[in-house]
Amino acid sequence: MANLNKWLRTSVAAAVFSVGVAGIADAQIQQALNTGAQSTQDGASTQSQIDQLDDDRTNAELEYRALLQQIESQRLYVAQQEVFIQSQQNEIDSLRLQIDSVGNIQRDLIPMLREMADGLRQFVELDLPFQHEERLEQVDELYDLIDDPEVSAAEKYRVILNRYEIEASYGRGLRTFSESTIENEQDVTFEYLQIGRVALIRQNPDDSLSMLYRGAPDWVDVPSSHANDVNRAFRIAREVTTPEVFTVPLPGSEDQ
Repeated sequence: MANLNKWLRTSVAAAVFSVGVAGIADAQIQQALNTGAQSTQDGASTQSQIDQLDDDRTNAELEYRALLQQIESQRLYVAQQEVFIQSQQNEIDSLRLQIDSVGNIQRDLIPMLREMADGLRQFVELDLPFQHEERLEQVDELYDLIDDPEVSAAEKYRVILNRYEIEASYGRGLRTFSESTIENEQDVTFEYLQIGRVALIRQNPDDSLSMLYRGAPDWVDVPSSHANDVNRAFRIAREVTTPEVFTVPLPGSEDQ
């Protein structure tokens, strides 16, 4: 009986111990589960923080690259502006040199313009004597223009060149004009036909025709065989008839 009681007490103690051990194990498991859940939650939070940091890093990298691109664009713009400024400075320097040389140009230009007028006057004097006095007066006006301090050098040069062009045009055309002269103490008006700078033909008051060649000392009669062609040339020059080919006597011709 005593042994039975001892066994029972031992069994009960063992059962109580087992229950206690089981409770402790349960508590430990629950604590482990709670710890695992907390670790999972902490891990998720940490991962979220890591993702946020990665996004922040990516954004910072993009902003950095954009800033580098802006810096490069600004550097190129500054370089372009420096080239532009240097070009402007070169132009300013060139303009200053031109301004400084204006005085020298004007000093050298006036003698040159006078030489041009002298050459033109000599040319008119040696040319066929068509509208001779009028053309010499126009050359004399050039000297007055050259000596006029109120007229710019550029304008003087333009007027003289224009006079040269007019003189040059006389050698390229066919034209008529009237001119009066004194012959036998009488004022006589002649009708002239100018054939470039080759010859002058005049129609006399009696309708006869005379011709003056370039370099010839005096007027000569136009051969009768050429009268019709010369009269046709007069009509062509007056634009009375349609232009066509005509013949006129020239120095050295058989009819001369």
